[in-house]
Amino acid sequence: MNIVRMPQALREAKDLHGVYDDFPWYISPHLWTATLTDSGTVVAAGVGGIATLTSSDGSVADNDESYLATTNALFKPAANKPLYAEALIQFTEAATSAANVAFGLASAVGANLILDDGAGLRASGTVVAIYKVDGEGVWRFVTRNGGDVTVSQSQESAGGASYQQLGIEVLDAFGSYATCVPTIDGRLMRDAVTGQPIRHQLLLTGLAAASLFVGAKNGGANLETTNVDYAGCWQAR
Repeated sequence: MNIVRMPQALREAKDLHGVYDDFPWYISPHLWTATLTDSGTVVAAGVGGIATLTSSDGSVADNDESYLATTNALFKPAANKPLYAEALIQFTEAATSAANVAFGLASAVGANLILDDGAGLRASGTVVAIYKVDGEGVWRFVTRNGGDVTVSQSQESAGGASYQQLGIEVLDAFGSYATCVPTIDGRLMRDAVTGQPIRHQLLLTGLAAASLFVGAKNGGANLETTNVDYAGCWQAR
């Protein structure tokens, strides 16, 4: 008797939903939708697949930006529905501390999700993200549900020649709040002031569904480029 063995993906499908992309190819709109200003680009190429976000064309200006986000808002932190998002990202700043880079989950991803002039991330909607602003060289972490927001500056250096594995875990989602924990290269991200692992409480009431995204914005008149080796997010059904 021949036996059909269930693929591992089908074994997990009843418990999890999500996306994972190694970027062997890319078009927009499809799984992903790009938001670009000043004719910036998102291109997938290279050995292993790398999505490169370029924030400007030949006419480089301060605050030019580029985003790559799942076309549909697939994720929503909720009670008893933990999730985990991860991306492998690399950027080398064209000018010292001049790049703005962000990764995570956000509702209504579009222009100015990363605010101009190093002002952080948008002050509305759902935002759960690891990000860096121009004028700084470390990662920050933000959790936002409308006006309910928590921001932490970490002691973790951002950018450089090597790729960095950024992770966001949303867990302990019981009642009206969920615990959100950022990681870097597989370890807990630590607060710049206390030295303790960063943990936020995210208000779940009225939270809007979110897309997985990566974004970049020039922090000056220099072209900033961000490379994404892979990105993915999984959540309990």
